[in-house]
Amino acid sequence: MNPDQRPADAAGHPVEYTRRLVIGAPRERVFDAIATVDGPRHWWTTKVTGSAAAGGKLRFGFAGLDEEMVMHVTTRRRPSAVAWSCVEHTRNSEWAGTLLEFMLASRGPAESELEFRHGGLPAELVAQGWEHFLASLAAYAETGTGTPFGQVS
Repeated sequence: MNPDQRPADAAGHPVEYTRRLVIGAPRERVFDAIATVDGPRHWWTTKVTGSAAAGGKLRFGFAGLDEEMVMHVTTRRRPSAVAWSCVEHTRNSEWAGTLLEFMLASRGPAESELEFRHGGLPAELVAQGWEHFLASLAAYAETGTGTPFGQVS
């Protein structure tokens, strides 16, 4: 998304949550953890269906919460970029129309950098959840084990 098109508050500050983190895994592995149907099952929520292809729709369910999100895959550029536009959120309608962007850069054969942006919602509404799930994504890419919602210990 062009920075000039990002939602802003009355003072012109971006309405978004951003996070940059270094992950001890190759960029391609991190990309697959994000850009496939199976990948997010290991770090975000265990209930994921749909198509992860560009133009496809992914459904993310959260067991026990009677909650589902539908994301339209707006960008899928291997191995550097994935973007999802939230089409529907059955519990938090303010998510509809927001954009989740995952930009990946290689930092060598076994390390990558993720720049994540969730645009359209104030950071304070989503920061706690994203801090947990982005750490889960990093753990999954690095060790093969994340902490997705719905995981049975």
